Amino acid sequence: MTSMQIDSRVRDELAKVAEEDLGGVSLGEAVRHLIMEHHIAHINRRYEELRADPEEWASYAAEARLTDNVAGETLPGAQDEYPEYNQ
Repeated sequence: MTSMQIDSRVRDELAKVAEEDLGGVSLGEAVRHLIMEHHIAHINRRYEELRADPEEWASYAAEARLTDNVAGETLPGAQDEYPEYNQ
């Protein structure tokens, strides 16, 4: 645990967000949530940058397809996993 000094108005705004938007979580949990939202927004901006460059986006998409194919190679198909539905 640690403490930090923040302006009381900022603390009150954070408490309002924690209560109204995040279901009454603690201030620490609200900060964690807001940091996660910040990271997700950053990731989304990077994806938008990739999409803006058709060549880079095509390269990314091709690599993602390869990864998805490899990751699913050892998984059983639905027909094998649920033979009772194969009629």
